[in-house]
Amino acid sequence: MSARDLFHKAVKNALQKEDWIVTDDPLEIEFEEVTEQDKSKNLMELRNKMDWLPSIDLSHLWNWVIAQTPTPTPSPLSTPAKSVNDIELLKSQLEFLKATNGQLGESFNRFVAAMQFTLVVFAFLGGFLAYAVGKNLDDAKKIASQLINREIENKITDLVQSEVESVKRSLQRERVIGSTVVDYYLPSDDTTEPDDCKLLRTRGFAKVRFWNQKRKPKKPVGDIFVLDLINSKLLEGQDFVGLSREDAENKREEKIRNQIDLALNLLDKTTVLVIYIDGFSKEVKTLATRVDYYYVAANTSITLIGIVADSAYVAHGQHNL
Repeated sequence: MSARDLFHKAVKNALQKEDWIVTDDPLEIEFEEVTEQDKSKNLMELRNKMDWLPSIDLSHLWNWVIAQTPTPTPSPLSTPAKSVNDIELLKSQLEFLKATNGQLGESFNRFVAAMQFTLVVFAFLGGFLAYAVGKNLDDAKKIASQLINREIENKITDLVQSEVESVKRSLQRERVIGSTVVDYYLPSDDTTEPDDCKLLRTRGFAKVRFWNQKRKPKKPVGDIFVLDLINSKLLEGQDFVGLSREDAENKREEKIRNQIDLALNLLDKTTVLVIYIDGFSKEVKTLATRVDYYYVAANTSITLIGIVADSAYVAHGQHNL
């Protein structure tokens, strides 16, 4: 097979673009092997068939060839009409682009003119407004100063109002604490007032009354009743010596229950019980299942002060129901 020339691929692509179908690339043609004897035989047959050639008048041969030749049909490779159409189409596209470019230029010029007119109008309005607001810079400064002062006054008024409301709420809370009576009971023979009770006195309650085993509280008690099981040493000492851990725990819970029951016998429904106890207690945890009183537990001096103050609001709400 001979090698493809430089124009093979270009010609093939051009044919395919014109909807020609390439069935074989390359097209292979098979020939039978011809011997010298076959060549001589074929040559003799060709000579016999061409015996008529001398009888032809060569002067009329050209006219006969022209008459026998059909009118050529334009091949896909030679399409001058189409090339002319493509050129016309290209010209029309160029004319369209030229016209569009001209229109865009005119639109841009109109836009620039409109913007210039707008700027002139705004400049005129700005000058008019400046003249209407004030004839000079001092008038503008006065107006700005008045606006700023007014805004500052509004902000200050809001802040002052907020602070006043906060002070009112604080005074209301302190008024509640200042009207609350606290009974502090130490179930012990020790008559020394604990430091925790002294701290409650400094908080500003109306009264903080101290009670012990020798001077027991009596009805009616105040708004809050504090049962001190920490400073009383009731849950420690000789009563727990020699007991197993389980027995000591049971005895501790029994003492806690007895002291709570004694305190409940003194309380009104509006009184809040504060149990001052160290560590966990089942009796305290399950107290709500057997009584209908407001109660809470505290285990340190700090929590005691805060809980008694919070309990004052609960007691105050109970009195106002």
